[in-house]
Amino acid sequence: MVTKIEPSEKTEIKKVDTLLNTELLNLLNQSYEKKSFDSLNLFFDKWKTESKKIEPKINDSLTSNLYQIFYEIYHPFELEKYGWMKREHFKEYKYAIPPSSLPYTFGTKIDTLKEFYPKNNFPNASVLNSIPEFENALTDFISKGKFERDDFLSKTLLMPITYRKADFKTSPEINFISINKEMNKAKAEIRLISTGLELNLSKTKGKWNVDEIKELWIE
Repeated sequence: MVTKIEPSEKTEIKKVDTLLNTELLNLLNQSYEKKSFDSLNLFFDKWKTESKKIEPKINDSLTSNLYQIFYEIYHPFELEKYGWMKREHFKEYKYAIPPSSLPYTFGTKIDTLKEFYPKNNFPNASVLNSIPEFENALTDFISKGKFERDDFLSKTLLMPITYRKADFKTSPEINFISINKEMNKAKAEIRLISTGLELNLSKTKGKWNVDEIKELWIE
């Protein structure tokens, strides 16, 4: 039996969401005005708490393999895994905001894995999954003064280098993942800071590994 939500109930839900978004935005603004990183961390800690309540839905082998490939190619704090120089100061960052969806091709099928909630196990940082109220508040906050507010956030959050109006997803950006029908070969194209990379992977004994990394372009 499906419970019908009455229009009055929908209005109340919308009011609650609006109030939460306003509360979170106020917390960010107050943090910025006071230059208080304790308050800023409170915002992200609230986000972390809510993220822990989300469980990824992995109901088939394709989805499982896409998650596994993502974990193998997404290393925002260990650039040496892409053949780059190690950034020692990256271990100071406490949070990572991964993508909320994953574009992919499977054989001839082109699709996007939506409601993507990865749970990377970083040594020093926590994953903040996509939650609209937090993302909306952060978007509104950045849009009031991108460069100054990006600089403030970057003391805690590894901000992407981009001129897009309000971008806070932690690099690298996943452009797409292409996986063969046998699900033992894959290719991923990513944007790492300002460089395009192609990663070729293979699956051996149930584990995905990166076999080759190619540089495609530099902005």
